[in-house]
This record gives sequence, C-alpha cells and structure tokens, in this order.
Amino acid sequence: MEVERESVKLSLSNELINGSCILSMKAHSTQHHYLTSKKDGSDSSSKEVLIIAFKGSLEVNGFYQDDQFGVTDVDCNLSPSLRRVGEGQLAKVNGSFLKEFQDLLTNSGFKLEVEKAVKEGKKILFTGHLSGGAIASLATLWILDEYTRKRKIRFPIGCVTFGSPLIGDETLTHAVRREKWAGHFTHFVMEHDIVPRMMLAPKTSIQEPLPNILKFFEQKVNPITTPKSHKFPKLFNKKTPQRTIDNDQLVDDNQAVEFLENVLINASTVASHDAYDLMEPTNSLKEKLSSDFIKISPYRPFGVYVFCTRDEDLGVSAPRQQLVVENPNAVLQLLFYFLQLPNEVQDAAQFALDSLTESLSYEEEVNKNGLQLDKMVNLKHLNEHLLTSNRDVVGTNIKALFEMASSVKWCLLAVEEAEKRKERNMDQIIKSMRNYASNKTESSKKSVEDLLKEMQGYKIKHGDGNIDYYESFKLQNEHADFEANVNRLEQAKIWDVVIEMVMRKDLPDEFEVSSEVVDLATRFRRFYEPLDIGNYYRHSKGDDTIKYMAVRPKRYKFTQRWYEHENVTGFASVCESNFVAEVEELIKDVIKPKNKTIDEVKKHYESLENKVKKWKCDEKIAYEDVFWGESILSKLQEELARK
Repeated sequence: MEVERESVKLSLSNELINGSCILSMKAHSTQHHYLTSKKDGSDSSSKEVLIIAFKGSLEVNGFYQDDQFGVTDVDCNLSPSLRRVGEGQLAKVNGSFLKEFQDLLTNSGFKLEVEKAVKEGKKILFTGHLSGGAIASLATLWILDEYTRKRKIRFPIGCVTFGSPLIGDETLTHAVRREKWAGHFTHFVMEHDIVPRMMLAPKTSIQEPLPNILKFFEQKVNPITTPKSHKFPKLFNKKTPQRTIDNDQLVDDNQAVEFLENVLINASTVASHDAYDLMEPTNSLKEKLSSDFIKISPYRPFGVYVFCTRDEDLGVSAPRQQLVVENPNAVLQLLFYFLQLPNEVQDAAQFALDSLTESLSYEEEVNKNGLQLDKMVNLKHLNEHLLTSNRDVVGTNIKALFEMASSVKWCLLAVEEAEKRKERNMDQIIKSMRNYASNKTESSKKSVEDLLKEMQGYKIKHGDGNIDYYESFKLQNEHADFEANVNRLEQAKIWDVVIEMVMRKDLPDEFEVSSEVVDLATRFRRFYEPLDIGNYYRHSKGDDTIKYMAVRPKRYKFTQRWYEHENVTGFASVCESNFVAEVEELIKDVIKPKNKTIDEVKKHYESLENKVKKWKCDEKIAYEDVFWGESILSKLQEELARK
C-alpha cells in the first residue's frame, strides 16, 4: 500500500473500518447527501478522525447516463492530475457519479465541512456503500488534488468503500498509481458481490433486470422510505419453483440469472482483453479489433482491494478470509474469476441471487468480527508460491487461493512479470541517461548526461563571441557546428525512444514524475529545442503554411508537460524553450506581411518580451540552461525599425 510524494495515508484500524461500514449503511436512510461521524485517534496523541459517509443513488440514471457505459471526461478543474501527463489525455469517469459529486460540491455544506476539518488539523476518512462508495472515491481524488497537490497541505486522508462499482478508466488508474495515491483507497469486495463488476457491462445488456435489481437494493438498505412493490411477473415458465430473495419478488430467478450472465460475459471479455495485452502490449491488430468491432468496458479498478472469500468448511457463521490485492491488473482478473460459478453442479439461479444478497452483507460481516486487519493476507507475498498446493509452504489457509484454476494463477504471475519488465525498462533508461562510472566498462555509448555536457560546452563557447550558439548552429560554418548537429540527432533518437515507450505503456506509471527523469528531460529540452527550431528554419521548412509549433516534436511536448506537472502549472503552448519559434514567425510577418499586421507583430513581440522577463525571474528555471534569444530578438527589432 505504497504512498509517497506529498500525500499522507490514513492508517486504518479495525475500529475505523467497522465504524465506516456501519455509517455507510446508515447513510442510505438519510435525506442528506452524506452523514458524518467523529472517531478518536488510535492513541492519545493522535488527531481526531472525521468520517464522511456518502449516500449515493440507487436509480438507473445514477449509474448510467447513456445506453453504453456512461463515461465522460473527468472535470479537470476539480481533478487536474487525472490525466496522462505527456499526452495530456484526460481520464474518463462515470458521468452519473461525477454529476452527483459536482452537485455535492455545489449544493451542500460538504466543502465547508472539509475546509473546517483541514483547518482544525483532523484526519479525514471518506466512505460509502454501493454508489456511495463511488462518490467517496471521487471525493478522495478531489481532496488529494486540491489540498495535497495544489495547496501543499499534508494531512492523513483515507477512503474505505464497501461493494463499490468501478468509477473510471485505465487513465484514471494510471494517474492514481503515478501520483502514489493508490494506498489511500481500500475497497472491500465480497467474493461474489456483483456490484463491483456491473460497470463492466453496458447498460443495453442489463437494462431489463437493472431497474428491479436497484429497487431491491433500495428496499433492503432503506426499508422505511421504500414503498412496497407489486410482484414482478415471471418472464419464463419453469418446471421448478421460482426462488426469490424477498417476499415481494422484486427480482426472480430469470432476472437474476440474466443480470449475472451479461455481467459475467462482459467481465470475461475485459479480463481476456487485458490478459492478452499483458502478453502483446503493442499488438496493433488487437487495438484495431477493439476499437472497430468490440466495444469493451473502459472501467478499470484502482487502489487496494480486499476480497472477502468464504471457506465453506468453516461454516457460514465464520468470518470470511481476506485477500489483499494491490495491482489493478490482478484485481481485474480476480473480479472476473470470483464471479464464476465454483463448479458444474452449482445451481445458477441460486448463485445469481446470492451475488445480489452479497452486496448487502458487509455489515453482517462486521458483526461476525470480519473485515479485520489481522485477518488480511497480501497476494504480492504469495506470488512465488501460487503454483504450489502445499499450504504449509505458502503460509496461508485461504481456500479460494488454492482452488484457483491454473489459468488464473498464470495470469496473476503474468501481471507480476509485466510490472517487473517495466521496472527493468526504467532501470535501463536511467542508466543510459546518467553518466555512472559503471557505464564506462559496459558500453562506449555516450549517456544523455555526456551529450548534455558537450552541448553545454558548445553553448558556452559561443557565449562571448560575435554570434550565439543558435545563430552559429543555423549557419553550420564550422566543424563544431556539425558535431553539435550530430549530438542533437543522438539526443533526439534517445528521447524519441523514451517517449514511444511511455506511449506504449512499457514503463512504470511513476516514470513521468521521477525527479531524476524530469530534471534531465528539462535540461535536454532547454538546451536542444532552440537548435531544433534553428534547424527547422535553416532548411526553410517554416514556410507560410506550416509553422514549427504545428509540427513540434513529441519529445519536447512531453518533457515540457512533465516539468509543468511537477511544478503544478497549466500547460502553456509557448514556453522558455520554444519562444524563439514565435520570434522566427514574427520576423517572417514583418518581412512579408501576410498573417499579421505590423501593429499586431509589435503587440505579439511585447507579449513575448514580458514572458521572457517573467521566465528570467523564475527561480525554478536555471538561467544558464536557457537560450534567451538575444540574437533573434535583435533581428526582429531591426526589421521592425525598418518599417
């Protein structure tokens, strides 16, 4: 449950887990958006914990805002970090859950409650059951972005959910892992609880049974305000008597089985798709088929999952065994695996009905002294023993773990190997970047740091001359200019490979926020982008229709965004490393007016001058690393003077 960077994980206790579960169930009956409770810390020196339990919705439109999966772009004003940094691609989240959270922020006292708790130095724990858990997750993501990342306020934050549906896509999962926020989220999931899997199915596949299933949940969690329903008519004639899960027969066998089958089929598709992706991460045919023919659910898990499994040998009165899983790919495979019928003789209808009642069994588990920290076993400690049948060797008696099919175990091992492969890739890249002493014996290739030092020497050499390194590079009159161009091409090759690996997801999620990587990438961008710009205009590529900024290489876009993300600033199209491209275009507009009038050029020039002054005063920008454009700015001034 790793948590680093600026955030502080709230340490859970059995008391907090139990209190969260009970409050989450009570929240279903409130007329408000949420309920609050306060708990003392684990010892006399600990601060008070504010627990906020969200009610959520049990209406169909509270889960799906359209006929498919109901996703929308995350609100970048509320959660700007929930994106892929380099590409700038926003995460997708459930639109209904997001709207409910936005309404919560706007129309309730929730923000004031949080602000007060932060000022008083309290710990904060968000919680919820069913869709209330989804709102709790969104609230946690918001508070981590708003308070921890943006305002730099450090205080313990936690989120505990019970039977929560999935809320976002793979980009959301990536962002949470990149920011080291996964450890803040603990999701309890009963072995066969169908709600955490239901968002893997489009609304069209479950729209017939869904209304009655949600009504059943509403009746069970809030029996006082839920009116009695009429019996639902049987859809099919069966020779065997119909079993029901309540006296009002809101959900019968046929509906329960239809719901389970469609969720299970879609969960299988998603799990198979992602399992294949672990083996063939760059297969273009798979991507083509997925986008054109097979519309699979975009939802993926994030955070830490605790699967509560039952050992029938211990009896139904015994607390469930708990398997902790941190890797989201492993969580996805187990969400599918645990939803399957355990054997061929299992009655499908009863299993389907049980998958609904398990969604309501969390408080019952608390009453059995379940959901306890000391009963949890972490899967990552067992991976090397997954293929053994000797429980003494493994050191755990979790029956569900030993009864897994071999295919599932191999898939879990593939998940672990994929993570190790990404780590090895990152280690190799870091070695190629830094000038470690060991590199000299391993390879004669120059590191990124070696090439940077050479380019720094080239820049310094022209610092006191008649022309700076930008103009000298454009002229290419000396052998040193040729060597600088070779150096530029070598660096471009290295960084293009790195960017391609980032886009293929062949590197760990945290790669783009590694301080070592961002530092070198920023120095690379500031030294080399002016030369790329000079090379572009030297070859007359900057004609009237195509500007450099329109074809700016990804190696500079990505590395700029890494720097801006680290410093919590928005993305700016013009920055300290590429403003000379704007100056080149302004010179063209003065010499051959077409896109701008002279007055517009002067106004743009003044704007650039102000930006340059601001960058020069920025303590985070190393003055000596940046080309400040003295020669090219002087040339623009001369052209303007002629007019």
